Amino acid sequence: MRKKYFGIPLFCLIAASASAQTFYTNGATFFVATGATFHVNGGVTFDQTSNVTNNGTITTTKNSTFPVPGNLTIDNGSTVQGDGDYNVEQDWVNNATFTGGNSNVTLYGNTQQLITSTNGTVTTFNDLTLTGTGVGNNRKKTLQGVDANTGLNGILTINDRELETQTQVFSVLNPATAAVTNNQTAGSEGFVSSTAPGTFARATNSTGTYLFPTGSSFNVTRYRPIDIVPTAAGVDVYTVRFINNNADNDGFLRTSNDGIICNANDTFYHAILRPVGTDPADIRMYYIPATDGPWTGMSHWRTTNVQWNDMATVGFGTSGVFTTMTRAAWLFANPGEPYILTDVRPAAPTMTCPTICENSSGNIFIATGGTGTGYQWTVPGQGTIIGGQGSDSLFVDWTNGTGFVTVVATSPTGCNSLPDSCSPTVSPAPVAAIVDSATGMFGSTYVFIDGTAGATSWTWDFGDGTTSTQQNNTHQFPTAGTYTVILGVTNANGCTDYDTVIVTINEGILIPNVFSPNGDGINDEFYIATSGLNEYKLEIYDRWGVKLFESGDPDVRWDGRTTSGQQCSDGTYYFILRAVAPTADYSTTGFLTLIGSGKQ
Repeated sequence: MRKKYFGIPLFCLIAASASAQTFYTNGATFFVATGATFHVNGGVTFDQTSNVTNNGTITTTKNSTFPVPGNLTIDNGSTVQGDGDYNVEQDWVNNATFTGGNSNVTLYGNTQQLITSTNGTVTTFNDLTLTGTGVGNNRKKTLQGVDANTGLNGILTINDRELETQTQVFSVLNPATAAVTNNQTAGSEGFVSSTAPGTFARATNSTGTYLFPTGSSFNVTRYRPIDIVPTAAGVDVYTVRFINNNADNDGFLRTSNDGIICNANDTFYHAILRPVGTDPADIRMYYIPATDGPWTGMSHWRTTNVQWNDMATVGFGTSGVFTTMTRAAWLFANPGEPYILTDVRPAAPTMTCPTICENSSGNIFIATGGTGTGYQWTVPGQGTIIGGQGSDSLFVDWTNGTGFVTVVATSPTGCNSLPDSCSPTVSPAPVAAIVDSATGMFGSTYVFIDGTAGATSWTWDFGDGTTSTQQNNTHQFPTAGTYTVILGVTNANGCTDYDTVIVTINEGILIPNVFSPNGDGINDEFYIATSGLNEYKLEIYDRWGVKLFESGDPDVRWDGRTTSGQQCSDGTYYFILRAVAPTADYSTTGFLTLIGSGKQ
């Protein structure tokens, strides 16, 4: 093995370079002055209780043909301190004492780099900067078997790299909100990944926004950060881990929930804790609806009831390519670290069920409340929806018997509320029945009898413009034709039914044989009632054959006077009628009697 040892007990370095697989200090007191650079084409090991002070720059590289070059190792009781910079192209191995001071450690390699220890020593960096151009696993700077921190004044600069804690914890002890930075260019974000129980921790002491740039390269690379915004400036510590798989895989079954949750993200979730402190905090989740789903809520897994529980009201916003969802003033009152995006059921509506009648139409069922964008109704076999599906008012035809009508509030994502239902009170309805003669000659008097049982009120429509509210009726129709007679009946329950008959009136004439033109308003004119005639002519003569009246219009009536206007005397008169209908010839002659004229 090719090594370089430094055996002088005191070495002050202004500028130097070395070519070796590994440079060993071998117990020396080693000092790099401000502005000085110690550059090794290989690794550096501070060993044998070396005392190292670096106020300049120490750089290791992989420019060696020997195995495992580029490591910086603190070993065998050595102490490393100072305010200088450390540029490490391969692994950081700390088995002794490192005091960060105001230093900056940059892990700049293009292959996977480890932060590790063979004896469990935790490194507290001051500033830690991650750079490089490696992709895939070579993008990672990985904690191997040991935790690590940045210091009380230190900054963690992730750039576009992946800080992989595995099952370890990386803590940012500086409570400043700006103590963590990363590249946030979409698709090139730098992030911290962890495997349970590993996590990323930050100390807080203000009400500012603390970024937890969590993500994962497991299966599909995702960057899904969390913001924690404490509601008070107390001393707190919050931890976050991003889990890039279905929560069901880890035993947090998405179907085990409080019933408020309709669906939960099957792609990823987070683990969030507040191990130190008592301050509530706003929790802000980042997601991309186009790829992650259009979620409407956040839920927390409680170990006390072993299920997902809705976190109640959330607020929405946007940040770059992300939609954000924030639960304000979260108390961390219930144990359990998993948090997940969910689709929350709309609030359930409340139904109003009417009292309805058997065999009735257009009954209205009304839903109120609910926070969805519409309503979905179901009705039993007794009902037929005739309108209103999707709205808060449903119109239903009902036959007989009872059954439950159900409504849910719906959302654009297809998530339905819990249902509300009711069974309407169904009152017996009457069965309307008309007893009548359906066909007759013109001028006939028709008798319409109500055959309904239990009716308390009636409405007749005879189809010729006349109506009646009597239970039973007699009726004459004015002209020949077909008439639809409708009977509406109502019983004591307020239920109504209808019956209909068709009445056919044949054409014809009615010829009276007497009239009395005495001015009393009763039968004062001689009038032949007709219907459906094609031809009509009436002539009236006295006993001497003198024509007293002539008309070709059936509506023109004889008032018992001559053509000169003289009142005719009581007596018998002769008429000639020409009356032809499409189906019959009613032409005839006959006699009529005039009485009551006051003239003999």
